[in-house]
Amino acid sequence: MEKRRIWLIIATGVFVVVMALYLASQRHLIGYLEQVSPATAISLVAAIFLFHAFNGLLLRAIASKFNITLTVKEWLGLPFVTAMGNYITPFSGGMFARASYLKYRHSFPYAKFVSVLGASYLIYFWVAGIMGIVAVALPLERLELSWELMLLFVGVVLFLSSCALIPAVKIPGSNRVVLALNSSFDGWTFIRKDLPLLIRLALYTLATILLNGIAFWLAFTTLSDGLLPFRSIFLISIFSSFSILIKVTPGNFGITEAITTLSSEFLGIGAGIGLMASLLIRAASLIPIFILGPIFCFILTRELTGNKKW
Repeated sequence: MEKRRIWLIIATGVFVVVMALYLASQRHLIGYLEQVSPATAISLVAAIFLFHAFNGLLLRAIASKFNITLTVKEWLGLPFVTAMGNYITPFSGGMFARASYLKYRHSFPYAKFVSVLGASYLIYFWVAGIMGIVAVALPLERLELSWELMLLFVGVVLFLSSCALIPAVKIPGSNRVVLALNSSFDGWTFIRKDLPLLIRLALYTLATILLNGIAFWLAFTTLSDGLLPFRSIFLISIFSSFSILIKVTPGNFGITEAITTLSSEFLGIGAGIGLMASLLIRAASLIPIFILGPIFCFILTRELTGNKKW
């Protein structure tokens, strides 16, 4: 654990230094932030709030499958508490806090939580792949690397679809990646038997992907001097969401920014504006997370200690 903490500090420090050096060499980029209006800031915060709210609805739908009825303060509050925990601790510590709450408040086993969480990720990436295919296929403005992007998204969808159709699939091996995939497939096997639930989860996931795209569009258009293509920005938002696969730094700080910066450059938007847009979204995210996170943490902790003994 001590070695992991040391590597965490090193990784976070490297990301901070690299971004600081880049911004120091491109000082004109900081001036873009002066273009952010109060209306844009409020819109960004609203989009991020709705993003977490739909994550809460997804959590409520999954919990109902196990005969667990979450109150509004639970399904709405847990996503903000989770996000706050992920910023405070590395390796998705907020997700562990969510799992602990569900275990002690609703007797939901850790193993089942992990399997269902993995299944929800499979659904997320499948829907993201579908939306990527749709975005690339739309006959809009010229898109850089269109065929390469189409092959990538089709590959993701076909791989996940094939895994979903194979009954009780088990990947041989005992490393962390294999165990995580097998746990996800176990959760998927349970969820796919309920078609109405599966449709609801897909729709909630679609809503979060669209809201993430709207947040990116607001950030990019605010920081740019001209009109940017929505399709390219939407694809950048999809790529940035894949950063949840690499959970090393608190809040994935540096990783999300790196993916957004690189994908912005590859899609012809520009690395500089990509980095600034990512940092703007990061700053806007902190507002609802660190305002509502502590409030819901207090409410849920009081309810937990009043109903269960640790």
